[in-house]
Amino acid sequence: MKKPISPQPISNPIKKFAVLGMSSGLGLGYAPIAPGTFGSLLGIPLGLLLLQYPSWISLIVLSALVLLTAPVVERACKHWGQMDSGRVVWDEVLGQAIALLGLRGPIYSQLQIDSSQFIFPDWSAVLVAFLAFRIFDIFKPYPARSFDRRDTGFGVILDDVVAGLYAALTVWCLLKIGWL
Repeated sequence: MKKPISPQPISNPIKKFAVLGMSSGLGLGYAPIAPGTFGSLLGIPLGLLLLQYPSWISLIVLSALVLLTAPVVERACKHWGQMDSGRVVWDEVLGQAIALLGLRGPIYSQLQIDSSQFIFPDWSAVLVAFLAFRIFDIFKPYPARSFDRRDTGFGVILDDVVAGLYAALTVWCLLKIGWL
């Protein structure tokens, strides 16, 4: 059960639009069923974009996104009066993007890379990364569950970062042994 807190509505309409729009994954968090799954779908284009850059750039971008958006997510939770509200799916967006980075090693080692072309992995690998992330996000293996229990914006985001790392490792291993 998500922890209820005293609601602190955002009164400024521009700030409200920005905070709730980003935290809800451009409104996907308002989906009546499985909002986290819809949020994860938004993470696929971000993950595919990050695959186009060297690992160090992807790491900097993701780290900056976590650091800059955790306070925004926390503010949205306070607005809605519930920590880790189901409407917050920005954490799924980031976690799914991380899961897709598990495709990096095998893709780069198997392809002749032309830096002017967009590198796109096989759809089956993207689907496996999607499903792996959703499974790890739902079951929250250690230490993801310990982050999930923290009532902060970082707690909301970091449990999905851990789930994304587990999914990335799973996908990378499956590709490495040739099962994908």
